[in-house]
Amino acid sequence: MLKQPELEDEKIIDGLKKHYDLDVEEVNFLPIGHDPQAAVYRVEGENGDVFFLKLIRGFFNESGVRITHHLASEGIDEVIPPIPTTTHEPVAQHEGFHWILSPFVKGKTGFETGLSAEQSIRFGHILKSIHSVQIPRDLQEQLRQEDFSGPWCRKVRELDQEMDLDVPRDRVAKKLIEFWKRKRSEILALVERTEELGQRLQGTSSRGFVLCHGDIHPGNVMIDENARLYVVDWDDPVMAPVERDLMFPGVGLGLCFKDERPEHIELFYKGYGEVAIDPVLLAYYRNERVTADIASYGMQLLDERDNLEDRENGLRLLMGQFEVGYEVDVAGRTFEEMDK
Repeated sequence: MLKQPELEDEKIIDGLKKHYDLDVEEVNFLPIGHDPQAAVYRVEGENGDVFFLKLIRGFFNESGVRITHHLASEGIDEVIPPIPTTTHEPVAQHEGFHWILSPFVKGKTGFETGLSAEQSIRFGHILKSIHSVQIPRDLQEQLRQEDFSGPWCRKVRELDQEMDLDVPRDRVAKKLIEFWKRKRSEILALVERTEELGQRLQGTSSRGFVLCHGDIHPGNVMIDENARLYVVDWDDPVMAPVERDLMFPGVGLGLCFKDERPEHIELFYKGYGEVAIDPVLLAYYRNERVTADIASYGMQLLDERDNLEDRENGLRLLMGQFEVGYEVDVAGRTFEEMDK
């Protein structure tokens, strides 16, 4: 969320005192992130401690919060478990938001700063550790289980029909519709490929499923001032094949670390270890991911009640995915190359 929600700082201060017994000196909204339902803040306590507060509006899945606590208990220090409330809950509910309070990590994302050779190896090791951790049955049952259903395909088809409706639109929605119609064949091809690959994969045994972050692009890797890596934003963890996460390293969807070079990819896999990547799974995940983004951005951009600045940013991000060498291009090439 790029624009601060209509929630006064005083209410945030009161909420932190009520649910976390935290005495707050200062609250600062941070205009970062691509999720229009999430607002984040830097919070400084009266004793000088600094915290990261995330407020999420609407549906919220607590499994990600519980997963970070489990990973930390298993010795994976590169995740940041949220601070529990005074009633020992992982999340507070207040003023129409879900509140998640964590220690603040001062640093930059992988989009903002590159990884050294040592950090590239370390990143591979961290992800391998996450994929190798044992998940208790009760927690595993709370997690989404991959079923290769391509859940966003139907929504994209519905949006495609909506683009032809003759109804008044504001300027952002009009720009989306114009762009969508120019790219309609590419959009529907993504949907068709995702459905085809999903049908091919349905019935795949879940015995090879591991815990996956689900969205481990460079924007969700923080590098602090001491060059330490953290994996953040555990909003949608999933039990799935390793390809769910391994679609990102390298040319994964055009989402690369700043100044990334081929040798960084080799170093990543030096840290991760040998792994046989299934080209069909890789093609499915890269096509499904872009289809999901198109559906999400499409709904946001057509909703004229949403914040204008967030919608304009969403339109820019959506259009960027269709540039040469980026998400749509990579998804298409991965599909073409999978059976070679």
